[in-house]
Amino acid sequence: MAPKDSNRPAKTEKKTDKKADRLLAVATAEVEQLTAQVKTLRKRVKTLEIESDTWRQRAEKHKSRVEKLKDQAEKAIAEATSVAKKRARAKADKRLQQAIADHTRDDRPRAEPLVLKDAPARPEASWTVVQLRSAAKDQGVPGYSRMRKDQLLAALV
Repeated sequence: MAPKDSNRPAKTEKKTDKKADRLLAVATAEVEQLTAQVKTLRKRVKTLEIESDTWRQRAEKHKSRVEKLKDQAEKAIAEATSVAKKRARAKADKRLQQAIADHTRDDRPRAEPLVLKDAPARPEASWTVVQLRSAAKDQGVPGYSRMRKDQLLAALV
């Protein structure tokens, strides 16, 4: 019976070896499968990094374009404002010139100055000082009584 006991551990070892081989095969298959997934994921990461760089470059280009367009828009607004101010000034000047031209036209009838009865004649150098002082008094010239003839003539003319 002793030989039977020696056979038993051999069978148990074979069963254990088969079980271990199966487990090893399953684990190896899982490792291979996971390795393939990691490889695929690494490729995907590289692709996404490249795409990310591409989008960053595009963003920089667009940012540059936006800055240029912003500058152009500001210049256009400034120019339009300047042109609008010039037009408004020109329009105002034109209205002013028209108003002046309308006011100074000679084709309108003008009123003749009224000739006053008893209006004093224009003083002349032949008038006496008494006559000049009387005319100065009538016109309300201040200080007429102390003036000389030449001063009275200048004040009345």
